[in-house]
Amino acid sequence: MRSILKKIFSLDNFLATTFIFFMLYVISNITIQSEIFNPVSDMFGDFEITDLVSSKIEADTPEDTNIVMVNIGNLSREEIATELEIINKYNPKIVGMDVFFRKPKDIDDTLMKAMSKIKNLVLVSKLHYSEQLNNFDSLETSNPRFTQFSTTGHANFITEGDEMFRTARTFVPFDTLLKNQKREVVPAFASKIVEIFDPTAYKALAERKNEIELIRYRGNIFGGRRKFYVIDIDDLFAENFEPSLIRNKIVLMGYMGERVPDTKNTWDNDKFFTPLNNKYVGKAFQDMFGVVVHANIVSMILHQDYIDESNNIFEFILGFAICFFSIALFHFVLEVVPQLFDPVTKAFQLVIIVILNFIVAYLFLEKNYKIDFGIALVAIALAPDLLEIYLHLVKKAFTFLLKKVYIRKTE
Repeated sequence: MRSILKKIFSLDNFLATTFIFFMLYVISNITIQSEIFNPVSDMFGDFEITDLVSSKIEADTPEDTNIVMVNIGNLSREEIATELEIINKYNPKIVGMDVFFRKPKDIDDTLMKAMSKIKNLVLVSKLHYSEQLNNFDSLETSNPRFTQFSTTGHANFITEGDEMFRTARTFVPFDTLLKNQKREVVPAFASKIVEIFDPTAYKALAERKNEIELIRYRGNIFGGRRKFYVIDIDDLFAENFEPSLIRNKIVLMGYMGERVPDTKNTWDNDKFFTPLNNKYVGKAFQDMFGVVVHANIVSMILHQDYIDESNNIFEFILGFAICFFSIALFHFVLEVVPQLFDPVTKAFQLVIIVILNFIVAYLFLEKNYKIDFGIALVAIALAPDLLEIYLHLVKKAFTFLLKKVYIRKTE
């Protein structure tokens, strides 16, 4: 037993693992700019195994009856004012509008009057980042003639991937604005809505003290994925809906296409990729409007259905440990049965990749916990080749240099 442990925890295995992680660091800091790799990057660069799990969670999740969505399409300000007047007749608890009214217009009086009647109105704002200050230094809002009737919350999304393939997986519940050397906390649009609708749920969010939260998606607004009730433009104007849909509820108004459902496969600036996208790899078109992303965040906060996430240090230590024991196995096979080195390492790589991905999926689905084995998976994928490089090149070179130094010191 002692000899087995000695072989496993040998200096060679530790140094080989350290060498592999050093090489991973070097490779990760090499930027390759080439059109050859762009299709591969677009296809796989924004895929996570938890995306597959998210669709399973979404299928088993009931509709959220706290929230009703109202489409504003391409309506004018006067027509949006009419929507607000109709909505207000049915006594909503709060109305959130995912739309900017930046420039004043001659027809604003009608919209201002409609806004003034809303008991709790929240408009979106946008934080602008300063590279010089390394912080947000300005807050863009709608024109003051509208914000006088409302509070605001920032609608900044953290998206992954380039602009053409931006996926919304996370949001910042509370951000900071640095203005006149003073820091001001700016809540997210969803956070502000929940603060008014359910102070207890808002307090629970604040007590988590997470700078970034992963979004637990409930669903979308169409087909089998519909988890929020939507009142489209024609139905709202005709008041063709149950009053209970709006009474004491959260009403979120925003662009959801000219009509709902929006069946056009076109690119849209107010639309995002999400983990619920039907195409997990090589995504074609965005699957969710921005206001629906906000609805999912509001729903998550209200139900306190959060996803906890492992930290980078823990993931590094775990990845190092997994790689270390993999190296110990590979090294043993290389010494005892070198002719089986390739088939054994390939089989082990396949098994460990399946196991680690299963663990990721299980923790995400059953425990609301996300862990990233990315560094471990890459290390194991490169381990057999880098182990041989270490043993046959690096180790021998290092031993040769040590001998040279020793000989010079003894002369």
